[in-house]
Amino acid sequence: MTPTAAGDGVAPGRAEMQGQVIELLRAVARSLRRQHVRLAVGRGFPLSGPHVALLQEIAGHPGVTVSELARLTGLPKSRVSVLMTSLVAERVVRKDPDDHDSRLVLLTITPEGRQCAAEWSAASRQAIGQLLQPLCDDELAAIARGLTALQRAFGQAAEQGPEEQWARECPGGAPSC
Repeated sequence: MTPTAAGDGVAPGRAEMQGQVIELLRAVARSLRRQHVRLAVGRGFPLSGPHVALLQEIAGHPGVTVSELARLTGLPKSRVSVLMTSLVAERVVRKDPDDHDSRLVLLTITPEGRQCAAEWSAASRQAIGQLLQPLCDDELAAIARGLTALQRAFGQAAEQGPEEQWARECPGGAPSC
């Protein structure tokens, strides 16, 4: 890799593109959060986006513990615990003791929770679909390709430790596609 003046090992043009991608990701994340807040308020959903995200994880991992859920979502365990309290109060998640380890509590989505998550998902798809409607097919395909590449990069980063991630060097200073 050819180091830049800043010494970060990233070529100047690439560093600018990476900065642009980071800023665009932040802007899209903010827009999605705002859209989900409007969606929740406008449709009278009793749960927020983070609640629904946890519901969906629990639906995909029945019997998950709070610690495992924190690891899966990247949220602090204390935040997951607070969200779980409200999900249990809303009767969309059930806590059950582990048969093999009495210290553990297993989380399971209830039928009401499954319905709430499905309604949220359908409403979210519809709302975001409407936002994407003005884009042409080529733009949608380009976005899909870019997000797929980003997901692949994030997945590789999650599987590697920081040392492995930063130790990768490719000819020309850029990862090969």
